[in-house]
Amino acid sequence: MTLPLTKIRDLSFKTSIYGIEERIVLDIGSCYIKCGLSGEARPRHFISMFLSDEALDNYLGLNPVRPMHFGHDCNEFCNERANHVFREAHPLEYAELYELDLMRKDGQGHSEEERLMILEERLSEYLYDVYFKHLLTDPKQRKVIICESPLAPIALKQTIAKVLFEKLQAPSISFTNSHLLALLTTGTATGLVIDCGHLETSVLPIYSSRPLTPFIRTTPRAGKFLSTHLKQLLREKCPVSLVDNPTDLRTIPESILTSAFLETIKTRLLFASPLIVNARSGDNINEDEMNNNYRDLSSSTEVHVEVWLPEEQARGILAIPGWIRERASECLFNGDEDALSVTDTILETIAKVPSDLRRPLISSMLLIGGTAQLPNIQSRLLQEIRRSLQSNPKWAKLAGLVDSVRFLDDLTAEDKAALSTAVGFVGGGAAPAITAAGASRSNTPSLSRSHSMLDQDEGSGFGPGSAIPGTRDREKKSGSKEKKPYQSSGKVFMPNCRSWIGGSLVGSLKVSGPEILRENFNGTVPDWSTASLSATQTHQDAATTSSMVASALAISY
Repeated sequence: MTLPLTKIRDLSFKTSIYGIEERIVLDIGSCYIKCGLSGEARPRHFISMFLSDEALDNYLGLNPVRPMHFGHDCNEFCNERANHVFREAHPLEYAELYELDLMRKDGQGHSEEERLMILEERLSEYLYDVYFKHLLTDPKQRKVIICESPLAPIALKQTIAKVLFEKLQAPSISFTNSHLLALLTTGTATGLVIDCGHLETSVLPIYSSRPLTPFIRTTPRAGKFLSTHLKQLLREKCPVSLVDNPTDLRTIPESILTSAFLETIKTRLLFASPLIVNARSGDNINEDEMNNNYRDLSSSTEVHVEVWLPEEQARGILAIPGWIRERASECLFNGDEDALSVTDTILETIAKVPSDLRRPLISSMLLIGGTAQLPNIQSRLLQEIRRSLQSNPKWAKLAGLVDSVRFLDDLTAEDKAALSTAVGFVGGGAAPAITAAGASRSNTPSLSRSHSMLDQDEGSGFGPGSAIPGTRDREKKSGSKEKKPYQSSGKVFMPNCRSWIGGSLVGSLKVSGPEILRENFNGTVPDWSTASLSATQTHQDAATTSSMVASALAISY
């Protein structure tokens, strides 16, 4: 009996090509921590900052079943998560691991020192689970690669280094640019990386493996902004009714709209719909009029979600209209002076770089991050960029680039034709149906669909980077080289995993960013904005080490 290909992939955790100990690769985000070993094709574990439904019930004391511990009922000490003291000390609203404004007081009045202390305690707990529960490895024996955002607070990096060095005794840490790592997964060294995460969306141009950090642009229109907008829509537009009395409609209680609930709705029900010109004909209309237009033009179905109403102690039904599922993400594409849209942020970055780099960058865009998991968001963003270049006078000087707009993991017309011919060669008469499926894959970022395409390629004996059978023979006969098919790899990796996979690549190649040794750690870490912290601290000479790393990465790829 042979194992399916998906099961074989699960067993394909290989050691480094250099035969050394694999490094620990960590991608520490504000809502999720991705962990694993270098040389692996995907993270081993995703650690969420949000509570599960069962943990949420225990947290609020709504779970009627008392948990068991070694055969007896748990007492108040064992079941401390249902304790009132625990709930006050760990409020649900503090879902993110960190925020970008770590250097000022938060809404609860915590000072900078208190917030850093809370961050250190929470980070220690999560990293202990990473090493001793998920990876089952000794932290003293393995080096660590951290996928870092270029604009991450320096206090956050210092806290991560402090926990790893002082509490876990890690031998060394290497902070590496997450945008550059994500670009390496495509096999190219030049591109415009758009990281649409939870706290912000950052756009960084990279040319020949050199991040052009002075041209980086950011906007707060990202996952957290979408959650806030979704919360407002649910409060104002979505009624709740009792299961026993469907006609009794009421406003959704504020206690239900927790961070975990909003994350569930956002990840399971929302999607980005294609651009509708009729609804966007007047960009200066207010939000209510725009919502009415979307309501009239929407063709999505309404979804009913079962919720628990604490005041009535009864089950309720939350009705989410189809137009909210379809158009809640419009807040990412509608910007203002205080917060630019994702489209304007991309075009502003293109306008700032030197003119000879604009076309190579806009034709090699890469969308990564957790919010990039929203179905159909990449094709919608492509529509918005082309629309802005053609109709917005602000970007008139970039209008000549409209035909060059392209994402790296989108199949070109030549790729689709080559894929159609290849599948027809393998499957015979089933080519038209499979070709249509391949066309839908180019617009839907789905991991399962990408795996199915890879399974077909591997089963046929040639992969995305190989030529169609007979192509080389025709080239030899004609004496000229034809254009190879599959100019793009397609959507092979999930957008939220690309940075981690890039860290896994550089870890297996024995290449990484500036390495900080535990014996040399004095509480400070190098940063792109702080040149050499000290002339005597050679391990913190960020400029020299970054240049060496960039050169090594360019040679490796």
